[in-house]
Amino acid sequence: MSKVYISNIQKFCVYDGPGIRTVVFFMGCPLRCRWCQNPENFYNAPKVMFDESKCSRCGICIEKCRNHAISRGKAGEILLDRRLCNACGECTLFCQQQAREVCGKELSVEEVFEEVMKDEVFFQNTGGGITLSGGECTMFPEYALELLKKAKARGIHTAVETCGFCEPEALSAIEKDVDLFLYDIKLITPSLHKKWTGQENEKIKLNLEHLIQNKRAVVISIPLIAGVNDGEEFQKILDYLKNVPTIKDIHILPFHQLGSSKYRLSGQEYEMEDWKECSEEVVEKCRQKAEDEGFKVNVGGWNL
Repeated sequence: MSKVYISNIQKFCVYDGPGIRTVVFFMGCPLRCRWCQNPENFYNAPKVMFDESKCSRCGICIEKCRNHAISRGKAGEILLDRRLCNACGECTLFCQQQAREVCGKELSVEEVFEEVMKDEVFFQNTGGGITLSGGECTMFPEYALELLKKAKARGIHTAVETCGFCEPEALSAIEKDVDLFLYDIKLITPSLHKKWTGQENEKIKLNLEHLIQNKRAVVISIPLIAGVNDGEEFQKILDYLKNVPTIKDIHILPFHQLGSSKYRLSGQEYEMEDWKECSEEVVEKCRQKAEDEGFKVNVGGWNL
């Protein structure tokens, strides 16, 4: 695979692995977690992000759209029919208010690596490196492997953030060139996992056990969602992890709404818009419970 769609190459990150890191966000994911804060990465395709609050209703975009995806509503508002939009970006070139931008660009491994290596000095000075995130990079194992190998050849630390829902062959293809897996365990009860993510979790558990058997470095990430997995289900997660050899590090990631506006910008429904975050008391209770079970716990992920 020569190119994939990348939504962002985010620099100076300190929550996605040790040291200062550059995070590469792949577009495309097999799960549909209801709380996801990166909905622009659900699909392996570019998407026009349209901020109606910035729109002056000038109508230039209507004239420039080759696919007739943009029109004017009865009240004069500008409408975007995403069924007709192919994210060509023509409308963004003429929007003086910068109300539109295309999220996602098809990039080669060489293009991504060249951008990542601009931060090489920070990696060397802090023990940082490159983290593949998304979306889900295991959907593109050949591309991910080539990128990881380039980083390893330059002595750069590599990490992969993964939901674990992939074919075992995809994981096997890349694992030797991954220094650290940041592995999501969201729920344990299969029916609940399917309800909240769209998929059951047997494959996720089998892939985690495969990594452990192969002596790969793994840190477990638990997104903590109020009313979903902060009670009895959290204990079930701990009970499961206690039986997975060598798992010692857990990162508890309390749910937040920092990316909720992306649903509006990308024209997607967000059913958890009014969902409350876990209270500090509940987060602390979960942290203490995990520590009592013998795990080393970090709340919020790495923070240099």
